[in-house]
Amino acid sequence: MESRMRKYRYLAIWTAVVLLLAGCASKEKYDLREDAILRMDAGNYPAAVELFQEALEKSDGLVGSFEIDVLKYRAEAEYRMGDYGAAAETYDTLWQVDGEKEKTEYLSRCCAMLLLDGQLDEAKERYQALYDARQPEDEETVELLLELGAALREAGRGSEAVELFQQAVDDGVQNGELYNQLALNELEFEEYDQALAYIEKGLAAGGDAREKLLYNQAVVYERKLDFAGALRALETYAGEFGSSDDVEKEIAFLKTRTD
Repeated sequence: MESRMRKYRYLAIWTAVVLLLAGCASKEKYDLREDAILRMDAGNYPAAVELFQEALEKSDGLVGSFEIDVLKYRAEAEYRMGDYGAAAETYDTLWQVDGEKEKTEYLSRCCAMLLLDGQLDEAKERYQALYDARQPEDEETVELLLELGAALREAGRGSEAVELFQQAVDDGVQNGELYNQLALNELEFEEYDQALAYIEKGLAAGGDAREKLLYNQAVVYERKLDFAGALRALETYAGEFGSSDDVEKEIAFLKTRTD
């Protein structure tokens, strides 16, 4: 009986020690997070990232609200220190482990970081996952598409950009800049009528791309040798957005072709 009681006392003491150690570890990870936030606020991002990582290591591989919070902070610190590849990996991790509604936001940020890091294939893959998960006309998704398209064009992969733009408009996205980009592609291949069709759709869509669309409309008409159409478009452009010496010279030239 006494032996059994002694065993129970040992068990109780051991349990208390385990709970105490767990409590210390738990407090330590919260302290590490707070210290990391202070370092980040002070602009010491490398130190903040290290401390956020230490806080995660105190979690023994478990992922809960604390770990999700730390990962968000770490991604922000990595972004601010210019380590876009690391930030992309952290957002990718968040996308996989966080079951909240923010999953598409993680995808969006991961894609943006990959673009900044020059990882075009990975960025394109994440964009497509984001596109499939969101409504195509989501404004943030469209902006990301335009950034991805510009990066692909700069890398000599313009045909891939056009495919993505076309996918969006085929799915009902009404965005003037998307139509403008598609028009420029058609202009490059001297498909003037198709370029004008895209410009008309872009003008109908409205938005900030109207200035570009009107100017490019004049360019396409002139390439098509429709000088009257080019003059109308350029005069509309000048009336809405102001003129310049180059625009006035072009208007004067077009008038000589239409008199």
